[in-house]
Amino acid sequence: MMMAAGTGGHVFPALAVAKQLQQEGCQVSWLATPTGMENRLLKDQNIPIYQIDIQGVRGNGLLRKLSAPFKILKATLSAMRYMKQLKIDAVAGFGGYVAGPGGLAARLLGIPVLIHEQNAIAGFTNTQLARIAKTVCQAFPDTFPSSDKVVTTGNPVRAEITAILNPSWRYQTREQEQLPLNILIVGGSLGAQALNERLPEALKKVSVPLNVFHQCGQNKQDATRALYQGASEQLNIQVEPFIHDMAKAYSEADLIICRAGALTVTEVATAGLAAVFVPLPIAVDDHQTANAKFLANAGAAKICQQAEMTPAVLDELFASLLNRQLLSEMAIKARQQAQPNATQHVVDLIKKL
Repeated sequence: MMMAAGTGGHVFPALAVAKQLQQEGCQVSWLATPTGMENRLLKDQNIPIYQIDIQGVRGNGLLRKLSAPFKILKATLSAMRYMKQLKIDAVAGFGGYVAGPGGLAARLLGIPVLIHEQNAIAGFTNTQLARIAKTVCQAFPDTFPSSDKVVTTGNPVRAEITAILNPSWRYQTREQEQLPLNILIVGGSLGAQALNERLPEALKKVSVPLNVFHQCGQNKQDATRALYQGASEQLNIQVEPFIHDMAKAYSEADLIICRAGALTVTEVATAGLAAVFVPLPIAVDDHQTANAKFLANAGAAKICQQAEMTPAVLDELFASLLNRQLLSEMAIKARQQAQPNATQHVVDLIKKL
């Protein structure tokens, strides 16, 4: 039984593992919340969904905290009922509120538990479940204290990302053809307002030819395009609300400027791409900065905190980075940090439980 809910960062890695388990002949079910996005993402995936009613308790009001033990007990009993009904052999938790009651239910029933933490700093649920899990998978080194049950697996990513060609060939080919540098700006489905507002003015000052693909988020393209007005002809700009083919976007870019969610950092490494990470400042425990440091410490990326994105800082950043040879070296270092077999690694660990 897979346990993942709430955000794509939890659900997508779990789904990749679930599909591989199915391909290897395993029967897979999914523990979900009634209203979580996992229900939409699992539609047409041929994975039966079992729902428990549970919400987070961290950082919320007094009433919710007082009622939390009763809600957790009810959710745990519901999860136990499903697990006994389905005769579950193993449980794999990838985060989200369902994983807490689900992991506890499995422990009470004597079912082995594996957890997978996507971020460099573990979330609240996985921190608690690590105490009772038989196997603890971490995407980044040193997320959990070293022990025999802790395994660094990386994050499962889509096959089309792992299939992207070697960065040394990509960058060398573009350099030989004397193509302009390709800058990819990714703000996610909602967009990143700080990137939308501050990067256009900085890029307009750059003195070398650039192709800029700026993904700005839904309903933000007009305002973002307006900020590029007055750019020189050597700046070729494309502003879109969404990117429908991320593998193609990654493979064509020389530099990506983006947030530092766990899956984004993992995909950047797997693609082999130089990066400037702008961590989300309100992320819990500042985990996006910790994620970004994984590649920054390897010389594969730069970190620019949102509060430091002044015109002067951005001018200096672009002046120092916009060199394809340097970006190629960073991209190669990024690829060296990748773990493209993460999905299979996690699957093998689940089957060993």
